[in-house]
Amino acid sequence: MSTKRLGLLLIITPVIGFLGWALNGGPTTPAGDMEGGYGAFAMEFVGANTDQLHIAMGIAALGFGLLTACLMGLRAKILDKGASQSAFLAGTLLVIGFAATVVENGAYSAGAQLVNKELVPEAVSMFTIATTAGGIGTAIFALGIGLLGFSMFQNETVHKISSSFYMLVGIYGVIGSILFYDQGLIGLYYISLVITTVAIGIELVRTGTD
Repeated sequence: MSTKRLGLLLIITPVIGFLGWALNGGPTTPAGDMEGGYGAFAMEFVGANTDQLHIAMGIAALGFGLLTACLMGLRAKILDKGASQSAFLAGTLLVIGFAATVVENGAYSAGAQLVNKELVPEAVSMFTIATTAGGIGTAIFALGIGLLGFSMFQNETVHKISSSFYMLVGIYGVIGSILFYDQGLIGLYYISLVITTVAIGIELVRTGTD
């Protein structure tokens, strides 16, 4: 894949994934920030349009899946410049992390459907599973992002400011996934990931020679 085309995809795919999450029609307040915890969170889905949620979550999974593939393409560009253990490990972590977040999407959608079938205790269990899988998956994915940023910093694939921000995004993502994944603060990780990835994509489009 050409550098310019890869850059264009890095601009588009994270936005698609983020919009899928943002427009799923679920509660805007995370379970960890609600006084009643996951029980109160589940009740927010009463009467919700589950069809919209399923479609939106599918779009989110598609967007972040394509983003993961693009990041693997970026990793290949790094490895073309020379061997990099950080880049090699980053690829493995990104794939594993994304796979876990797919489990999160499925459990989240299932929880919403269970609420509307008046199976609230089962729904709470599904939302808990979603948070657990999502937290683990996001921590692994974020670690991959950090290592990818480090490898880009080493061989100057992109500007050092861009690669440094990727490292910071990865570090924050790992810490946030462990300490407050079910709270609003984790949103900063996703927003930063999207913005930084888009910025790197723009840089690749502007500087790519192939």
